[in-house]
Amino acid sequence: MIGSGNSEQPSEVSEFHSEARRLGGGLMSSVATAQSLTKELGTILAPGEKWKRQISAVHRALTSDQFEHALSGLTWSRVKTWFYGEARRVNYEEVVALRELRAIEEARRARLKLAATANILAAHLAAEGAPLDCHQMRALGRLAGALDLSGSGDAR
Repeated sequence: MIGSGNSEQPSEVSEFHSEARRLGGGLMSSVATAQSLTKELGTILAPGEKWKRQISAVHRALTSDQFEHALSGLTWSRVKTWFYGEARRVNYEEVVALRELRAIEEARRARLKLAATANILAAHLAAEGAPLDCHQMRALGRLAGALDLSGSGDAR
């Protein structure tokens, strides 16, 4: 038969995927990626809340006018299917939006943590009686105050 020998020869791509699966790693499907990102974002945006509030927080963030990669036609039910991994497929732009939102939220949390650390440092230096000059005080003030972009004051 013509080409019957080709089915016996695995391609590099299929070998790569089977090797990755055998080792317990590998590439995640877009549905699994969306599920992971949605759950992670739910925890970041609505920590300690139940699933409905987490899904609502993710939906609100993804459809916000201030978000550069906002998904205009996104429904709450669609986000719920991502959260539970029930979506049949997830579009590329949806995964990009989820990844961008996670990056933004992680950066925001890092800035808040830095601002909190600057406040702690200033308090420790003041308690030790270490004199700070005006330039150092301004630098700590910029770190402590200007980095809280959300206005929430939450340094989680």
